[in-house]
Amino acid sequence: MGVILMSKKLIWALLLIGVTVVLLIVNTNGNASVDVVFNTVTQPRSVIYLAFTAVGVIIGLLLK
Repeated sequence: MGVILMSKKLIWALLLIGVTVVLLIVNTNGNASVDVVFNTVTQPRSVIYLAFTAVGVIIGLLLK
């Protein structure tokens, strides 16, 4: 029987992913507007949260 060893970093990352998924599922109703440089974008809140999460992941990868 194999034992799976996880570092603290991996456990925290998985917990944050879980929290993000729960927030995206809970906030599926309603729209939100985001003011971009030249335009205003209106999308469901979950899509906007997903976009901000993706930007955060990209920034984190670039800083690593």
